[in-house]
Amino acid sequence: MKIKAIIVDDESHARSLLRNLCNRYYEDKIEIIEECNSVSAALISIKKHSPNLVFLDIQMPDQNGFELLSHFDTIPFEIIFTTAHKEFAIEAIRNSAIDYLIKSINVQDFKAAIDRLNLVLEKKNSINRYQLLSENIANQFTGKQQIAFPTKKGFEVIKVNKIIFCESEGSYTYIHTTDKIHHTSRSFKETCELLLPAANFLKVHRSFLINREYVENFKSDEFLLEMTSGDKIPVSDKSFNKKELIDAITK
Repeated sequence: MKIKAIIVDDESHARSLLRNLCNRYYEDKIEIIEECNSVSAALISIKKHSPNLVFLDIQMPDQNGFELLSHFDTIPFEIIFTTAHKEFAIEAIRNSAIDYLIKSINVQDFKAAIDRLNLVLEKKNSINRYQLLSENIANQFTGKQQIAFPTKKGFEVIKVNKIIFCESEGSYTYIHTTDKIHHTSRSFKETCELLLPAANFLKVHRSFLINREYVENFKSDEFLLEMTSGDKIPVSDKSFNKKELIDAITK
């Protein structure tokens, strides 16, 4: 069964590009049932066609793409956002496990987004990722911030202010929180990219990212940070000396 899709973008050339990409690479999987140039037109089209997927531009003259979400109590379709601007909201989208494409869209990124879409459709889960997106936009990197981390079975939503430290394990990451240890399939590099913009996080070792709020003491003879959880985290002496570490922890 084909994925029914709608393209929402005020620029005709952007709509044509997405249609051409779908027709060229996924003609047997995706059917573009309509193109819309505004949120109001998209709402009519969604009601009429009940699509599985909406390619949604963020910046449009009358209403932006996020405002489309406010018209639904529960989002009955998947969304791939498109945007020409790398704004703060991109992190909120990413943290909510919703996909996006940066214009001008290249083939590799487009294919990767569709591959991830297929995984989501195959492994439907109970996380309301669009509600999470709205919360993350409103509370960007505050104590209320939450991130949806991918796992082998779907996603786990983790509150940022409950993360004590993150530990690299091959291509995976263990996230130690005040509640439990989460095993995520997101790489340590990606995890650092998500969390380092938040004020409380510090990468102290090539395999460890810590939350300053949970540091209890520093053992200078062993160059280890002891966390409130009792875990001891190694500190890279190539990155910090004692004074630099104190400054980094207490800033």
